[in-house]
Amino acid sequence: MIDNIRVLHVISSMGQGGAERQLLELVKLNKNHAICQLTSDNSYIKEMKENHITIFDLKIKKKSLNILSLYKLFKVIKYYKPEIINTWMYHSSLLVVLLRLITFNNRIPLIWGLRCSNMEMSHYSLFLKIIVIFCKYFSMKPNIIINNSKAGLNFHKKIGFKNKHIIISNGIDTNKFKPNDQFRKAFRNKYKIHKDARVLLCIGRNDPMKDHSTLLKSFKQIRKDFSSVILILAGLGTENIKKINGMITLGPRHDIEHIYAASDIIISSSAFGEGFSNALAEGMSSKLIPIATNIGDSKYILGDVGKIINQRNPKELYCAIKETIKLDKNIFDNEKILARMRIINNFSKPKMVSEYKKLYSRLIDKN
Repeated sequence: MIDNIRVLHVISSMGQGGAERQLLELVKLNKNHAICQLTSDNSYIKEMKENHITIFDLKIKKKSLNILSLYKLFKVIKYYKPEIINTWMYHSSLLVVLLRLITFNNRIPLIWGLRCSNMEMSHYSLFLKIIVIFCKYFSMKPNIIINNSKAGLNFHKKIGFKNKHIIISNGIDTNKFKPNDQFRKAFRNKYKIHKDARVLLCIGRNDPMKDHSTLLKSFKQIRKDFSSVILILAGLGTENIKKINGMITLGPRHDIEHIYAASDIIISSSAFGEGFSNALAEGMSSKLIPIATNIGDSKYILGDVGKIINQRNPKELYCAIKETIKLDKNIFDNEKILARMRIINNFSKPKMVSEYKKLYSRLIDKN
């Protein structure tokens, strides 16, 4: 039975992020799956406990992969006895491959999950650069590599990752991320946002990849033209971004569906690295009109809805926001409906889960 396959998911940590959210949604619907995080992070601990998810915490220090790390992972695998190991992102992928090489044990099918695209590595640490180089060198070791976007697949092939790649797009919980008038009213009342104000939302950690600086330059001009427009930033580190008039910075949040409900337009200003933007798709599922840079699979996610612009272009972003704000109410409301339908029809959570299950079944049959 597909549903009885024991899968161990190994990930750097279960901090707040797109990959972590997708993993959590996948495991919630598969009770024979467990999570092993390399470094401790309790961001989703409440939700994992509520859903009775098994999690192993190796408590490895960040930027530290050594013999002790391998031994801790070995003990977890020996205890849990998975039929498949599915890694998520670079650090965990390399650690599992190194363990297989040391123990000469290739019997358990291994899947790598690599999610970024067109990374500009100059922004990141030497440690990460070395990890990526080693992953590229060992990229024939897993049975298969999953990318969550076509852009991610092309990027990894371009920089030298070999092996068979497949694409499994992210899946969105459209029952969770949907319009909610109660959430909308409560959030706007709390932050003193007028019920008729247009609210722009950008969700993502404070990272060069997300390019908040371009968004802020555009928003400053928008506020000169539309003084009632509000910009909300949410995500790890956004609380440290210097505020400007009309901007609300929230930092990491667990009530993200409330923030979507309170907003009207979802913006992805990423300059590079984006594969499949969860925030963009969740926002669209919540009936937000999307504006996104042409990075990763954003153009594919939007389809014929919203606006696609070039990255690192404040003027183009300003024009896209302005044109969207000025839409006739009937057109504006119809765009919201089309945004939600785009996600329901193409990027649902059941579809994603089904594709993972089919892959696991094929690997077990081959083994």
